Amino acid sequence: MSTIHRGLTVTVTIDEDKLSNVNALLFQFRNDLKTNRDQFDKSLPSTFFISWLTLPAQIYNETEQLPARIILMTSYVGDKQEHLNELVNFLEPQLKQVFGESHEFPENYAGKSDMLQFLSSKSVANTFYSGFKFLTTSDVAKEKALKSAVWEYAQQLNASKDASQLSPSYIKQQIEDFVANNPALHWAVEEIPFARKNKVQMLLPLVVFGLIMATSIICIVLCFFMDTLFVKIMAWVFPLFVSIMGGLLLLLRQNEKNPHIPNEELSDDEIRKIVALETHPVLNEMTVIAPLKKGWVRRAFLYVSLKLVGLLTYFTYIPTVHTARWLQLDKGKRLVFIANFDNLSEAYAHDFVDSEKRTKNMAVIFSHAFGFPATRWLIHKQYNHRSEYMKGVRAHQKITQFWYSHNQYESVENLKRNRAFREGLFKEMDDEAIKKWLLTI
Repeated sequence: MSTIHRGLTVTVTIDEDKLSNVNALLFQFRNDLKTNRDQFDKSLPSTFFISWLTLPAQIYNETEQLPARIILMTSYVGDKQEHLNELVNFLEPQLKQVFGESHEFPENYAGKSDMLQFLSSKSVANTFYSGFKFLTTSDVAKEKALKSAVWEYAQQLNASKDASQLSPSYIKQQIEDFVANNPALHWAVEEIPFARKNKVQMLLPLVVFGLIMATSIICIVLCFFMDTLFVKIMAWVFPLFVSIMGGLLLLLRQNEKNPHIPNEELSDDEIRKIVALETHPVLNEMTVIAPLKKGWVRRAFLYVSLKLVGLLTYFTYIPTVHTARWLQLDKGKRLVFIANFDNLSEAYAHDFVDSEKRTKNMAVIFSHAFGFPATRWLIHKQYNHRSEYMKGVRAHQKITQFWYSHNQYESVENLKRNRAFREGLFKEMDDEAIKKWLLTI
């Protein structure tokens, strides 16, 4: 079983005059969710988040109109086909109503099997990030209950007369005995299933990429001593990769010299409409979709950047972000960004703008989007960077008509602390490590 988090993105074009019908449907589904949440949670066990929205037509390079779209984005854990089956089994009527408004929907639609084929054929690749890797939806509830029960037991230990004299190892042993002897918590005695296998699986693309580059570097040296076809071919891989990236960067620098065209500020009414949907106490969602700045090099550089970012997501951690994804649409001319995060979108955006390091990382992707701050050599920011970034976010932030979150009340930090506590159970530690582990309760 896979516990790797992934993102599914399904999108189709739609006539502009049908957007209002689809918007009304999606808002109706959003209202239905308020009274039907338990059924969603039960019927979608692999699904953490669903964002379903419409995208009006946008203009690329001042003249080209990019089509209006319906976009369905889910964050799920496990196998893609199982996730699609889950969506279709529970949401087939709603999927048919919404996607049926598109001319891309099958004319001779015959049922769930056609829906599965349709969703699969209209899904597009994305670069996906998760802040709480390898957790299933059931893990979230179970680990929260585990820590809550242990907290109550720890309070009893702390109330004893000799509590201050208890050693860290003794406290840990008592907690482990409590868990092992509690039938409702006995599942925590066992090792986390598939943990090592899934970590290896997630790291495999990066390992393969690294091995190819390392092999190429070794073959460059071997060329002086061996005259085989394999060595000659491999010796070109690393220099070719560096040359392509260097060439793209030089071309990008020329593109950066184009005059910066700022975004028009979003009206207060439009901002109020967006903020009005950010009413959830812990988690909220933000979708930003923008046409790219003109020039094929922007599209090419962003494509390569997203592929490289995807190789490194295992090592990435953003404290307030549950999941995020980036992708390109319409032959690379549109950038789509979606995040599920703690707090509100204004504060979330400032988490990046107000950090020098995150600003540079952010520029690798967002500097290609129209209206976002101008850069020099991709990461060196130029004038009015913070204000221009915030204007760019607001100008291209879209209203997500339907949003579902399986977990409503646990922040990323809470999820990680719950997992860290579970991982520490029945694990050998010295006293210093135990003290740190006890702080996760």
